[in-house]
Amino acid sequence: MPGHIGRQTVTLLDAPLVAGSYNAQTRDWGQAAEAVVSRCTVDVTGSTEVKNASDQTVTTARLDLPARAPRVTEWMRVRWQDRTWEVDGVPADPEATGPLAGQVVELREVAG
Repeated sequence: MPGHIGRQTVTLLDAPLVAGSYNAQTRDWGQAAEAVVSRCTVDVTGSTEVKNASDQTVTTARLDLPARAPRVTEWMRVRWQDRTWEVDGVPADPEATGPLAGQVVELREVAG
């Protein structure tokens, strides 16, 4: 666990759907709406590195949001410490654990 529990700030990124090639809808990350959320806890949970023709690192983290923070969906991204993270899977539902609980979100960053 990090030493500064609940003292981190993240930016939630929610991109609108736009029409793409062949009538497909894609996310326009250049036009993403930003929501700054403070009093968060981000804990890096793992990292792997693949060394071959193209080196690649995969880092995972867990984001604990405070109660009443905007709801995060699997289609969003999170910016933390100048790095952009993908939401990995469907975030946990805070309503299932009580009114004072915040949402728990698994994050993944792939570099390289």
